[in-house]
Amino acid sequence: MTKRLIRAVISLMCLFFFVLCEVQQVQAFPSPLCWRSLGPDTGSQDTGLAMTHTTLTSNGSDEAWLAWEENGPKVHRWAKKQWWHVPMPVRPDTEPMRYPVVVAAPSGSAILAASANGKDGISALHVARWQNNAWQWLGAPLLSSLKPFSHANDANIALVDDQPVVAWAEEQHVKLVGLFASRWNGSSWQRLGTLTPEGDDYYLSPTMVVDAAKQIWLGWKEGSPGRVRVSRWDGVTWHDVGRASLQKISEKSGFVTEPSLAVDSKGQAWILWQSMEKTGGASLVLARWAGTTWKEIPAPRTPEGKDDTVWSAKMILRADLPVIAWTQADKMGNHRLFASEWAEGNRWTPLLIGLHLVEGVSNVNDVRLATGDARSFFVSWDEAGKDEHRTRLVQAYPCGAGEAPVVPPKSAVERDTWPTTVDEAAKQIATELDADSKRRLRRTKKQELSQYHQGWGTGIRNSLGLWRGNEKLLKSCGKGKSVHPDECSAIIIEAAWDLLQDSPLK
Repeated sequence: MTKRLIRAVISLMCLFFFVLCEVQQVQAFPSPLCWRSLGPDTGSQDTGLAMTHTTLTSNGSDEAWLAWEENGPKVHRWAKKQWWHVPMPVRPDTEPMRYPVVVAAPSGSAILAASANGKDGISALHVARWQNNAWQWLGAPLLSSLKPFSHANDANIALVDDQPVVAWAEEQHVKLVGLFASRWNGSSWQRLGTLTPEGDDYYLSPTMVVDAAKQIWLGWKEGSPGRVRVSRWDGVTWHDVGRASLQKISEKSGFVTEPSLAVDSKGQAWILWQSMEKTGGASLVLARWAGTTWKEIPAPRTPEGKDDTVWSAKMILRADLPVIAWTQADKMGNHRLFASEWAEGNRWTPLLIGLHLVEGVSNVNDVRLATGDARSFFVSWDEAGKDEHRTRLVQAYPCGAGEAPVVPPKSAVERDTWPTTVDEAAKQIATELDADSKRRLRRTKKQELSQYHQGWGTGIRNSLGLWRGNEKLLKSCGKGKSVHPDECSAIIIEAAWDLLQDSPLK
């Protein structure tokens, strides 16, 4: 039987057995949606950071807000077909704001929440409204306790009648003390009941939405290896939503990260999370609230031949149906973006397949989604490139007559770009630093280099393949004996520091 005849037979079978051939169909056709890049004019960005903690929100198809942390908070607004840099508000007696979170309101305004250090090691959440092209503070900062070294983290915002509800996790002396939510009533903040998560995980990742009946839904991860919880505020108290059935699904799925919650116009909830396996892989897990119990729903899949590990998944609803975007490695080891939409007949329709914007080695991360209108939606991600940009945004929409999706740039095999010795790695990362970062590193005392372990060090471990098989570099760090990636990144940072003491590396 010829190859042409075999392909014809397979195509004929797919007409009758769609579900069985869904993966083959994904491979056969390109992304059905067109997209256009709306990347903000940020100037040169610090590409050495591991994460920028981006938030994305929109108010229709002609307006979007992007906020992220990059050696300080950044907020940009896309409106009237151009970008506007929005300065951060300043509050007396506090240090500069950090980790901004922005939500667009139906009225055209926006709500900002950001943390800032105050007295006695306290870090509270400060909330402001963008009105008449200026920020207006909303009440006192949010924090459950003024005890020294209390910190508010993981802020999340939802809106009820244009008024914000803010949820956050809180710690004291690096120990979790609870999950909290407060609602702005127009003149002050009102605490919403009591939420007492179990376990002591630092990252609770609250995710919050408001349904058509104006009930507040809150999802989060608690404990270790992690369970997913969902509660609903009815105006008086919090009610657990199917706790037993949801935890049965989440405990079966493995280590839980990054839950994402959505509720449709009929009050039906969906929650998505990533399941981290002991072997190091991760997969998508999706559950739907059936009114009395949570039911696991098959998550979308990528074409065959891709790495099974997914990263940075997020979910929104369009026309009451979930759209999920995530990143996944291709055959060359580059992480690209995928998006699928739940369609009638209990199947997933691919929308974007293998999207990226950086030529060469492309690593899409920190994915965010926002609804635009009935036809379009926004996707942002972090992808550092040689153009010294990393904050990316595209608007996806149905292709017009005679229009075809833009082809992403060519990729290179990432493994081929990894340095294999400490000297090569130190020169590479030191050369890629901008002038301010070089000056800051040069002025850092050698015994204080450990401060770079989490941010810059994480970026080194990820970008140089220390967790993904760069055995030659691990052995170079150990002078012939393979060492742990944490130890190797510290050795590389010290080598880069030594290099900058001897040369300006212009």
